[in-house]
Amino acid sequence: MSALEFCHVFMFVEPGAPEASSLDDLGLRESYRRAHPGQGTANVCYCFDNAFLELLWVTDWAAITSPAVARTGLAKRADWQQNGANPFGIALRSAGVAPFPTWDYKPPYLPAGKSIPIALSSKDPTQPLLFISPGNARPDQWQDGRAGNRQCAAGLSEVKKLELSFADGVQPSDDLQALLDAEPLALGVGHAGPGPKLTLTLTRSDGGPDQHLELPAMTWIDA
Repeated sequence: MSALEFCHVFMFVEPGAPEASSLDDLGLRESYRRAHPGQGTANVCYCFDNAFLELLWVTDWAAITSPAVARTGLAKRADWQQNGANPFGIALRSAGVAPFPTWDYKPPYLPAGKSIPIALSSKDPTQPLLFISPGNARPDQWQDGRAGNRQCAAGLSEVKKLELSFADGVQPSDDLQALLDAEPLALGVGHAGPGPKLTLTLTRSDGGPDQHLELPAMTWIDA
């Protein structure tokens, strides 16, 4: 593994992820679901060969606002449609040092001694949550079966690029700029107008034109 690789991206959605039906309509198929005991969240994940998309929602507001979790700002991000927070998170796999200063989050669902380094700039809820994933392998290298057939049925292979657009008046943090400079993946930033959005550029296994998935709209768009 190189020093820094893209692992996954998350977006907060409504409880139970009704938005998943929109991804189903686009031809994507969920890979697995998981709860995060003590953090108060659960997810549904869509694996590609090199990374995955995570739809995340709140299951327990007492847990997500508890002292052990509150500093992450996850509760604010979960309520993004009301407070204007950024609903997205970008996770990296790292074999070295993160390209930005971090603090160690010790979520209750991880084994003792394990932690997740989170960028200090992520305390600003208008920024995406930047962090280092505890996982160190691509989905196409997982041995536990969670990745399933990934998105083979849809003919999709890898996440090639992320295009993150901010709400008007919000500038990308220095930490995000450091990530751009480190180039673990093609990452662009721009401005979306009234609210943030994220576009995933996905390669096709047949070598055809890339496809572009826009969130939170959950729709294909033209390049």
